[in-house]
Amino acid sequence: MGLCQPAGIAGEEACDGAMNMHQPIKKWLVGITAFLAILFVALYFLNWNLLRPYISGKVTNATGRSFAINGDLTVHLGLRPRVIANDIVMGNAQWGGAPNMAEIKRLEFSVDLLALLAGHLNFPEVAMSAPRIAFEVDKDGTSNWAFKAQDKNEPTQLPQIGALRIDHGNATYRDPRADTDLTLEVNTLDDQHAPESMSQVTGKGRFRGMPSTVSARGGALLSLRSAENPYPITMHAVLGTTKVSADGVLIDPLHLKGENVHFTLEGNDLAQLYRLVGVPLPPTPAYKIAGVLNHAGDVWALQSLKGVVGRSDLRGDFSVDVGQKPQFIKADLFSNNLDMADLGGFIGADRGDKPADKLPPSDKLLPTEPFSLEKLRAANADVTFHGLKIMTQKMPLEKMEAHMFVDNGALKLAPLNFSVAGGSLEMQIRMDGRQQRIATHADIVAKGLHLDKLMPTEKMGAVSAGTLGGRAQLDMNGNAISQMLGSANGEAALIMDGGTVSELALRLSNLDIANSLARLIGGDRSTPIRCMVGSLNAVNGDFQIKAMVLDTPKLNLHGTGDVNLSTEALNVRLTAESKSFSLASLRGPVNISGTLKHPVVRPEMGNVIARVGLAAALGSVTAGIGALIPLLEFGEKEPSHCTELIAQAKADVGVKASDMAPRKSSGKR
Repeated sequence: MGLCQPAGIAGEEACDGAMNMHQPIKKWLVGITAFLAILFVALYFLNWNLLRPYISGKVTNATGRSFAINGDLTVHLGLRPRVIANDIVMGNAQWGGAPNMAEIKRLEFSVDLLALLAGHLNFPEVAMSAPRIAFEVDKDGTSNWAFKAQDKNEPTQLPQIGALRIDHGNATYRDPRADTDLTLEVNTLDDQHAPESMSQVTGKGRFRGMPSTVSARGGALLSLRSAENPYPITMHAVLGTTKVSADGVLIDPLHLKGENVHFTLEGNDLAQLYRLVGVPLPPTPAYKIAGVLNHAGDVWALQSLKGVVGRSDLRGDFSVDVGQKPQFIKADLFSNNLDMADLGGFIGADRGDKPADKLPPSDKLLPTEPFSLEKLRAANADVTFHGLKIMTQKMPLEKMEAHMFVDNGALKLAPLNFSVAGGSLEMQIRMDGRQQRIATHADIVAKGLHLDKLMPTEKMGAVSAGTLGGRAQLDMNGNAISQMLGSANGEAALIMDGGTVSELALRLSNLDIANSLARLIGGDRSTPIRCMVGSLNAVNGDFQIKAMVLDTPKLNLHGTGDVNLSTEALNVRLTAESKSFSLASLRGPVNISGTLKHPVVRPEMGNVIARVGLAAALGSVTAGIGALIPLLEFGEKEPSHCTELIAQAKADVGVKASDMAPRKSSGKR
């Protein structure tokens, strides 16, 4: 029976019409099938090399760069055609150093036809053999991977790639502005223990002027684009004297939306990180720190930091917000054992990391290395630091607390406090680095410093007691500590009300030979201090002594002169006024001259020689007893002016008595 069963005359006519409609459809289907068959046969036997000029022209017009397929071009047909192209060359920019930007020995990829019909480029597999890519940046900042002008508002549509394999890949990166020239070798590794192939990158060259090497291994290169699957990475790099190791995962690495990487950082100087990553840090001795790198938005955080800098331990958290202009640094750092020598780089002083015979000779004691205005302006900051135990050779420091703010080149340390010799040293410092010479204001207050703890290594320190207080207010300018103090203007005062001091030290200050010998033979002992006052007036770095008095029942010691911190010259004259009897006293005075680094202490010899000569003459007449007469020191009971001197010293620096009042000593009066 047929497909059409007519029922009457009308049915026969309908059946004939339907058969007439199907005949053209069948003809079209037969025609399309025949065309596709012929096309398939034609494509199968087509010499694809004939299309190379056409493809080269299209790529050249699209990129503005010369492009050629110099080897065979082959296509294996199927639902996912496989294309093989050999010896591909793309020209470089006219200013480029390399003749070609890209050379690929062999490129093989498959194409998803269904996605292509929908208007999408989808390459399920891509394999490259011996690709050589040159990335270059011109002196004006132009990159050779920027092709013909395109609409910047229109995002670039990259093709989808399912799997990527690179064998013996080579990439170079050159940027003369940053003095960078790196060569990287890239390979895909097959690891039978891994669910997918791994990638390996090794390289060497120069990064920001420093010889550098890098070795990294991670997941498949195409996994970098996936935000769902964290990308594993292990990396070791040496950049100059800085060593970096990292082990962890990158989350959505192409968009830099998160990391969880354990890292180790080691080097000779933290200041070198400014050249590497643009984070301004002060000079330090050798260091090694470890922590966890996290990233959210524009904030890069180094958490759970732990390590050593010089001989000091360090721990805490550190973050940089690169989204702010300038970048913003936030840190909260601690040290259980802090060596003060490791902080020398903060003030331009020797950090103790160089042998003495390697340091350049200098007659200056004050630090001369300038602060970096570039670093001061490179970031805003809010940094706190706590040193719980301090190691130092010269000062009995116990603890340190600092809070530093930087705002557009203006730095403030408030507070910068030390626990010193049973008391405290409290400072507030402002430095304005917005001009070429830093303008600095320092307000320094000393409270309750114990004299015996200030001189713990001195032979006479054990019998010296009492507490000191003082204050200094200085305005300075300059880019190094030596320049700042050498330009200082302001006032400074130091007072001690009560306490005791070594009698031997007092006798020696008056060249009191007889009583000094008695103290050396019979043992030193303390003598009460009514008061000690030092008041200085600074004018352009010259600290002039307005008043310097040590008042005791044995003698009064007066000081005059000045200390010029611009030249570091000393010109101080100490004069003792004895209040007690002595069989042999040469009576000074004592001059302190020379420089801060090389002081010279000597008595004024004119008075000493005259008295010694007279003693010798009388000795020849009186058979020895008369030789002591010119050396006798009977002393005069002078009234103490301690109250007036202390009040004046406090008034000189414009502070209340409570601001710098030392604690009374419990020593014998």
